[in-house]
Amino acid sequence: MKFRYKGTNKKRKSISGVIEASSFEEARTRLRNMEIRPQKLEKDVLSVQANFNLDLSFGNIIDLKGLIIFTRQLSSLVNSGVTVVMALQILSEQERRPAFKRVLVNIKEHIESGGGFADVLQKYPKAFSEFFVRIIEAGEVSGSLDKSLVRVGQQLEKLNNIRRKVIGAMIYPLITLVVAIGVVSFLLAKVVPEIISMYQDPSKLPAITIFVINVSNWFRANYHLVFGGIIGGFFGIRMAYRVPEVKKAVDPILLKVPVVGLLILRSSIAIFARTLSTLVTSGVQLLTAFQICERVTSNYALKECIRDAAASVTEGHGISQGLGKRKIIPAMVLHMINIGEMTGKLDDLLLKVAEIYDEEVDDAVGLMTTLLQPLLIVVVGGIILVIMIAIYLPLFGLTENMGAQ
Repeated sequence: MKFRYKGTNKKRKSISGVIEASSFEEARTRLRNMEIRPQKLEKDVLSVQANFNLDLSFGNIIDLKGLIIFTRQLSSLVNSGVTVVMALQILSEQERRPAFKRVLVNIKEHIESGGGFADVLQKYPKAFSEFFVRIIEAGEVSGSLDKSLVRVGQQLEKLNNIRRKVIGAMIYPLITLVVAIGVVSFLLAKVVPEIISMYQDPSKLPAITIFVINVSNWFRANYHLVFGGIIGGFFGIRMAYRVPEVKKAVDPILLKVPVVGLLILRSSIAIFARTLSTLVTSGVQLLTAFQICERVTSNYALKECIRDAAASVTEGHGISQGLGKRKIIPAMVLHMINIGEMTGKLDDLLLKVAEIYDEEVDDAVGLMTTLLQPLLIVVVGGIILVIMIAIYLPLFGLTENMGAQ
């Protein structure tokens, strides 16, 4: 559940945002841990509604790839000595997406009127994530906006690379599954009835042939239910997974699934480590950085690990002690983070963890592809083989009878 808050931080600066918690009490506790005094705290109605609405669109003003290009262009202009206002003017004039063009114009006008860059960015959460906003905010405060833009761009590119690898690993099984369903459906709906009609006495057919005939007859009578069930099941699972209670129960199980769980864990650790490293390097407060990392992490079990780490820091203990509480994060990661805390080079060690797990993601993708390809071929080939045996087995019987005569 998400809560929208308004309050003041330790510098008595007004601050607002959205925090995830299971209750009002937990939300208040987490805000206190972040050294934020809440003046207003309420349920985020939009996020509650989103959990029960099927979102067929991506809902964002700009996709990740477009945001990477925008950030790269803005960074280049600012590094060249162009003011932020002028840079936004240039980028808005060449922007082709109407919605994002309006956002850029509004941001430019806000800054021209004396407002802060980060303050106006957070008004457009469908374009700029909290991670983006906080890095820009840290750059404004420290006077190093150009460096902050570079860091944001690098992080977004790494995130895009990881997502592309994970999606790429899923494409082959999905395509194979769709083709298999199409082939089997064609065999059952067209091929089996045509060939079986050649036999005069179906009662004398082999048991496997009778079984396939029954399946074919049932499929032709109920094909709309079959395809409707597949499509409905897909969207039903997607909607159910949006419910927090379901996600809380399913996510720890996903981490234990062979190969798939390995890919989820490694990609999530790479994203978490790089995000936290970028935030710490930019000077973002550690507890705020944990909150942002929790948001960019999709698996609920890993979210809880990050919450444990934040609670551990609040109690005066180390990050690694909290992260290792649930025995999910690998020991190597915990050791490197512990060394980073002791040596004062946490950001550097986190970056090394991210680089190591970037390579681990590649290995997990390769392993997944290597194992799934032969497995899918065997399963699909086995189904088709059974159908073909059922079709041609009676022909062999007819041939033998003709030879005997």
